[in-house]
Amino acid sequence: MKKYLVLSVFATILFTSCDDTRKALHDDYLEFVMHTDSLEVVHEAMVVSHEAVRADTRTLSEKLKDVEETDSVAMADVQKHQMLLKQQNETLAKLKGIIESHAELKDYFMSDSISVAQMEQQLLDMEANNEEIAARLNQIKTQLKTIEAEQEILKNQEPEN
Repeated sequence: MKKYLVLSVFATILFTSCDDTRKALHDDYLEFVMHTDSLEVVHEAMVVSHEAVRADTRTLSEKLKDVEETDSVAMADVQKHQMLLKQQNETLAKLKGIIESHAELKDYFMSDSISVAQMEQQLLDMEANNEEIAARLNQIKTQLKTIEAEQEILKNQEPEN
């Protein structure tokens, strides 16, 4: 009888500690979701900036094409900017997919069908994803500022006669 009592007490402690662990992991998940949400806001702002720079690049390219004797270095710079903007567009689309995948996990993560080990792994993956998203967004921001500065110089150059 004592064995059953000890086993039932042990089982109760085990289930209670698992519930506490599961609750703590749920709370951690919700924190990651909030972080992902803030990254999504930054992402959307970066998309707006990206589109603005992309439009400026198209305008500058057209302006340079209209000038009879266009500086080949300026055209090369604009083409480099266009390629970089295309790469950024692809990166922004991939990052949006990662952000959306975090939101899709909520029902699964909050259910009891996922084990504690799976929850912990999912949180590690989300943390790595969020770090990558933040790093990529910072990289894109830096690149956009560089493109804007270079294009401002190109806009202010006098055409050579």
